[in-house]
Amino acid sequence: MDVRLRVFPITRSLWLGPFASPMRRPVLVASRVTHILNVGEAPSVLSTSDTPFREIAWLPIEDMERIPDDIAITCLGALHRMVCQPDARVYIHCIAGQNRSPTILWLYLIGCGLDVDRARAVIEAGARDAIPGHNRLVDDALVEVVRRFGGSSLLPHPRPEALEPLVATEAALDPGQGGRFAVHLD
Repeated sequence: MDVRLRVFPITRSLWLGPFASPMRRPVLVASRVTHILNVGEAPSVLSTSDTPFREIAWLPIEDMERIPDDIAITCLGALHRMVCQPDARVYIHCIAGQNRSPTILWLYLIGCGLDVDRARAVIEAGARDAIPGHNRLVDDALVEVVRRFGGSSLLPHPRPEALEPLVATEAALDPGQGGRFAVHLD
């Protein structure tokens, strides 16, 4: 198995991992991903014209710098729009899938009403190497901005089932990941 091609289901509709490359495309298709949100500095290389993906959005975030409030809100709005589509499965990525994309997902879950520790635990259960809420990317002020935005714009969530963490029967359990979920093609 090629560990570089893994993608990690976090909830029923939210997935994390590294850059959505042409090599990763078959794994994303097999995982039934419908939307891609790229928060890395490199532009997307996949397109909706040659894939089954409904939407691919690129909203770059600088690595290891505090995410500006307006950029965070733009990312969360785009992610919410994607997740709310019928049967949507959204793959959120940056370059390595360790800091920026887990942090955007963490902020989204907080905006949807999870407390910071529960949101972190949900992400870390699915993606062992993820660092959601990295302290160089967020601070308490940004978390408060996200909570206010969530209360006014994300809740009540039209697809609450999309936020339910996955259980072992719904994903390939990869023992090489310490009992965490990973989907890959052998």
